[in-house]
Amino acid sequence: MRLRSILGLSVSMTSLLLTGCPAQQEEPIIDDPVSSLNALVREYGYIGYQNPLDEAKSGTMLAGRPAALAFVANAEDCFPEEEIPRYTDTSNFSKRHTYVFKGGFGFLANANGIFSAGLNLKSDYLVNVEMTNMTIEYMSSIDVSRWYQEGMDEICMDYLDDVGFVIQALKADKMTINIEKADGTKIGLDLENIDEFFNFDVGVDWEITDSYNVEITTPKYIGYQLGRLRLEDDGRSLYRAVEAVDDQFIFERIALFNDPGMIESEIKSLDEEDDIFIVD
Repeated sequence: MRLRSILGLSVSMTSLLLTGCPAQQEEPIIDDPVSSLNALVREYGYIGYQNPLDEAKSGTMLAGRPAALAFVANAEDCFPEEEIPRYTDTSNFSKRHTYVFKGGFGFLANANGIFSAGLNLKSDYLVNVEMTNMTIEYMSSIDVSRWYQEGMDEICMDYLDDVGFVIQALKADKMTINIEKADGTKIGLDLENIDEFFNFDVGVDWEITDSYNVEITTPKYIGYQLGRLRLEDDGRSLYRAVEAVDDQFIFERIALFNDPGMIESEIKSLDEEDDIFIVD
């Protein structure tokens, strides 16, 4: 298979916040359940979960492929919060996408834990989804290394030699949705007809803020950066996947300074048994 060269270091969310967020612009209409959430978060340095999730916070161990994740362990199993504190920061960026309704809402198509379609939501309607109040949650790499070297049990270390873990996660605290006809006419929503268009899951907090918009304020994890912590790394998490190409994770070395003697040996190509690319 081909090795795709990726030049430069991955852009972290911290750098993004220091240099300014990309200008907000309305996104093109898409209706692919596999790529929709990725499109919402990838320009900010995250891989999108295929559905918003309640518990996939930093420390969650993942395997498989971006479009077919295997959840290996809960965050508390190997990265307990009492040993590794979580830090949070907020960002003022928001993302807006328009979906052609075809029986699902793109990334909201399957078991999303937020809402499903009502009987009167028709195939020629457009569903606008805007996510705001983003929260960045992360673990300190120093804390992770110290725990790996001094406190983590051997079973966790053995698993981490073959799977990744969420070292940084992106959570949306608020989602706004509205509906338009193909000609741009907005559909009015109120307490009497809302059930005709949206069926909200139990435990989801929502309200109609005006005649057209529904605000959902139940936080959901929507994106992640995947860390690598293998035995050969001596407890340092210096490789991170912040994007996926052709449904495969792209791991990049994030260190600013390379050891010249290690560069050639650390460039690895994808073979039949590998599930990831590793690129310096």
